[in-house]
Amino acid sequence: MRLKIAGALALVLSIGCGGGDGDSSTVDGGVADAGGLANTTSPPKRSDIHGAIDPDTGVFAIFGGDDGPIVNQIPMANYLSDTWIFEPGEGWTEVAGAGPSARGRHSVAYDSTNNRMLIFGGRFRTSGTTGNYTLYNDLWAFDFSARTWEQLSDGTGGPAARYFSTAAYDAASDTFYVYGGDTNPGALNITLATDVWSFKNGTWSEIPVSGQAPSPSRLFMGYTHDVSRNALIAYGGQLGDFVTAANRDLYSLDLGTGTWSLLDDGASGPVGRFSSLMTYDADNDRYLMMGGHADLGVANDIWAYEPGTSSWSQVYVGDTFTGGALGCLGNPQEIPKEYVNQDANGPERRSGGFLGYADGSVWLFGGESDCSDHLDDTWNFNLGTSTWTEVLEATSGESCLRENNDCQCLCI
Repeated sequence: MRLKIAGALALVLSIGCGGGDGDSSTVDGGVADAGGLANTTSPPKRSDIHGAIDPDTGVFAIFGGDDGPIVNQIPMANYLSDTWIFEPGEGWTEVAGAGPSARGRHSVAYDSTNNRMLIFGGRFRTSGTTGNYTLYNDLWAFDFSARTWEQLSDGTGGPAARYFSTAAYDAASDTFYVYGGDTNPGALNITLATDVWSFKNGTWSEIPVSGQAPSPSRLFMGYTHDVSRNALIAYGGQLGDFVTAANRDLYSLDLGTGTWSLLDDGASGPVGRFSSLMTYDADNDRYLMMGGHADLGVANDIWAYEPGTSSWSQVYVGDTFTGGALGCLGNPQEIPKEYVNQDANGPERRSGGFLGYADGSVWLFGGESDCSDHLDDTWNFNLGTSTWTEVLEATSGESCLRENNDCQCLCI
């Protein structure tokens, strides 16, 4: 759980969580038959990822991310360069062959014209080191069918190198878009970008924008692409100091006109949060958002915003915070098990993982949990029945209550 620790920026409480062997949260069989998968292999744990899903088949892919441990309350990044593809009924397969260099916090969009995942930017630092990060502005494409990577741009003539940007792809014009992010390589410094760029026919162009844009003082925005309206949708975010309250407003960028619009000020929707997981439900014309880091802690609820009615509705309640104070076993920063009421039928609370919609359900993988560890579980949420199915069980990152362990503190 990321806590507001005075005098330090982005410090994370290191709470050890064990494996998930005793997990009781399986629905409809879950781990016993792995949701009917032919292959029960899973990608290793990770967070700071996005992925791309083919909404027609449910096949999705992820790349890279961070699985570094948290030592002395400081996250020690260890960036990955592996590529995995998931096929419903089959399972996960690691893809061989060269691709982008190791990184995390990159932005991702699904190229529906060519059935491929596009990734832009991100950051890297050698494991175990300190100091500045290496930031990227290259653009890569992963072909779902051929299962090969191709570099589309080395960044020349394009946006400045950055991480935590947002992205979208417009099939009608065969154009990739990227917005915002952090362009500062410093570990404790932030330089927030507000520019919008397009990539088409091998060329980058900065897009002039107008209208009511998100405030510039935010990072870690949740995002998705509204295919019906050709709009980049961005939600929430936070200043980047992990102390200031998170935002709860929702914005739309019309990619055809470059016009920003405030869709919702958040007064009647979910609580503010950052690093939430988002996807577009084209069948029901709504934006689905799960989890993220709220001010009280990491969440696992699901909300839907319908642009047709300009309204939020809660799809899944998940764990709820009780209003209790932090502090357990004499440590004021530990989390007592009474801090939340846990829904044992749902996945662990998380931020910075993958969420994707296909054929009436939502797929979920990875992220960082409230126990300050990375997750490696795969879940499916049936939107018709509002039920979770645990397809592949977590081996790390879950609270002790979800592991069926008797404990006084939530994570130890």
